[in-house]
Amino acid sequence: MRSIKSILIALLAITSISSASAQSLPGGFVYLRDIDPTIIQDVRYATPNNFVGRPLAGYGAGECVVKREVGLRLKAVQEELTAQNLSLKMFDCYRPARASLDMVKWSQNGRETAAERRYNPKIPKSELFRLGYIASRSQHSTGAALDLTLVDLKADNSGKYDPTKTYADCTAPVEARAPEGSVDMGTGYDCTDARGHTAAPSINPEQRAWRRRLVAAMARQGFVNYSKEWWHFSLPGAGGAAYDFPIQPRRS
Repeated sequence: MRSIKSILIALLAITSISSASAQSLPGGFVYLRDIDPTIIQDVRYATPNNFVGRPLAGYGAGECVVKREVGLRLKAVQEELTAQNLSLKMFDCYRPARASLDMVKWSQNGRETAAERRYNPKIPKSELFRLGYIASRSQHSTGAALDLTLVDLKADNSGKYDPTKTYADCTAPVEARAPEGSVDMGTGYDCTDARGHTAAPSINPEQRAWRRRLVAAMARQGFVNYSKEWWHFSLPGAGGAAYDFPIQPRRS
């Protein structure tokens, strides 16, 4: 009897420790994988494959974290797209406030590398904040803003980014720029150029149709697109205070 009691006490202790060590998220945030694991994720700021060229502060894992309401609405969008052999692909979701400050420091370091120019072919990076391409206080930090694109599930999406390869800038034809494993929206993600504006007249009809399709699918769930970035959407009323907790690996 005493031995059974000891085992039960030990099991309770283990459960207690596991619960205490489990990842908890504040303010109604959730991991998107817990809402819909079918949505593809490529959280670029957790990797060197972004305009800064290294992981940003606060990105300890490539996980999409969102407010629960945002996640549920993304799930509804995904269900609609799945019937069309399409999928959402998330590039960025919740962004720790420290990451935005990291971007500010990057913009002020006085250097312009070739890799950085791929994302900013015509605009000096010191001008990106003034022109509204990057914000020092981002809505992403509230959990209500997202960067995303569409994936055609019937297409060959096997192309991978190769850090040793020299790619054309983000406005170049899709064959020449860095692969993103998604439909051709006319520019790459995070392209600070007029061609990256959602209604840019300089893109071709097929690219324009893909953008309209994405905007329409998101709008049906209440998401609003930012006119200077075809990839950026937010859900009005779902935000609130900005947060700065780091993104940690999700524990199953």
